[in-house]
Amino acid sequence: MRKRRMSAVALLTVAVLHMCLILAEAQTYNVNTTYRLGFLSPSPDSLIPTSLANEWNSAFMVAMEVLNSEDRSYNFIPSIENTECDWQCGQHATEQLTKPQIVPALIGAVGPACTDAAMSSGRVFRERNYSHISFAATSVKLSSRVAFPMTFRTVFSDEYQAAAIAASVAEMGIKRLHVLTVKSYYSMNLGSEINAAVGSLANTTVYTISSGEKSMINETQLAAILETVETEDFIVMAVHPILAQEIWKVAYKLDKLRWPFWYFGTDGVTAFDPADVNVTDPKLVNAIQGEIGVSPHGGDILTTGPCAKFYSYWKSKKYPGSPSEGKTRTRSYVPHLIDAVQTYFIIVDNLIKAKANVTKDNVIKALNGSGPGVIEFEGCSGNVSFDPASGSRSIATQAPHYDLVLLTQALWEVKGEIKNGTLLGLQVLTRPGSGLNSIYLGPEGLSSKAKVGIIVGTLFGAVAVLFVAGSALYLYRRKRTGRPLARSESMRRMMDFVGTGSFGSSDSFEIGEERG
Repeated sequence: MRKRRMSAVALLTVAVLHMCLILAEAQTYNVNTTYRLGFLSPSPDSLIPTSLANEWNSAFMVAMEVLNSEDRSYNFIPSIENTECDWQCGQHATEQLTKPQIVPALIGAVGPACTDAAMSSGRVFRERNYSHISFAATSVKLSSRVAFPMTFRTVFSDEYQAAAIAASVAEMGIKRLHVLTVKSYYSMNLGSEINAAVGSLANTTVYTISSGEKSMINETQLAAILETVETEDFIVMAVHPILAQEIWKVAYKLDKLRWPFWYFGTDGVTAFDPADVNVTDPKLVNAIQGEIGVSPHGGDILTTGPCAKFYSYWKSKKYPGSPSEGKTRTRSYVPHLIDAVQTYFIIVDNLIKAKANVTKDNVIKALNGSGPGVIEFEGCSGNVSFDPASGSRSIATQAPHYDLVLLTQALWEVKGEIKNGTLLGLQVLTRPGSGLNSIYLGPEGLSSKAKVGIIVGTLFGAVAVLFVAGSALYLYRRKRTGRPLARSESMRRMMDFVGTGSFGSSDSFEIGEERG
């Protein structure tokens, strides 16, 4: 009897242990589990324009809501802290985000967008052993695995952005370059990278502009710099977006935007969305039409596939900053932000499939390629994977790819693509301003077709002048003799030619249509 009772107890114990194992397995493999995903957001009216900060905040929530709505056995809840793109604020925000007593468990974080904040937050993430993925911080220094082993990026670092600018300088024949920087780590480092990448291609001068008494830009200093800029010079703004706006505003006030030189803006592209008429001065947008810049490639509103579900959801929810239908409004790293969020979801998916615990440590191993859950996927910004040696976007799976864009009244229009340091398919560009001086003719001046056009136009003008003079003399003589006027067949053809401006050929010539 006692043996039977012991057998029953043993069976009960086995059953209880079995149930415990089932429950443990359910917990381990994340059935109905909730995790926390951080977002280190830039504050409106910091170094990021309000409209851009709102757009990024919306993009994060859109990505979270869309991915949570899909068939998964877990979900993420957002935990948001503001960094203001500031070193001290970035550190404080990260310390708040990574407090161990907060539940549910933090898996990792997206952001910060700005390099200075990313550097300070990166140190906290290293100390507390959490990963973070920035979608817009581009400093090469963040690639150091010694200083920032927990920092990863869905963007290419500044060395590739600088190479894209150098490729543009080479293809467009730019001979003199002025690089504007301010006293921030990101700005001065980017200026140095551009200077090194351009090298002997152009005569480059790097300026560091201080802040003014009542503004972020010293207007007197900027005015002195602009006075040294000649007609064919280019200006690169290696500054944060809000400072790019400030520089353009000062230049506009100084009446320097109408001169035929370009502000070859990098952050100027993210600084201005001409569709935001409520937050962007229409007069200023009109004044800088024709300005050009380099922007990350991919993720346009017209792109189908990986991005479509996010943009359609964004539009249906009417969240701020929704990309306008038919407009290219994703020059602001939104695709890279969405992909940063997607990265965490895909890592957790992969860990569950591998029957591995979903912990912050395993997430880090997946990101640096040392454990299960390693990712490579087709995202909004292209093929996404990470280089274990740098934490940056891997150039092995996708070569650095940028767009050369030109500002119009409605959008930034693509005028060429820069793939792996080579500018391809450069289209005719129009400088800010109007008239013939606004047409960019390329480094060798007029193209051969344009030269033919000028020759034809000159001949046409000469023939027209001779014809008018001959006709006047003919009419005068007929009037003197009193004989009736009669047009010969050759005269009729000449009249038809002058009237139509054509010999009947369908060929036409435009100055600047092709580069020489």
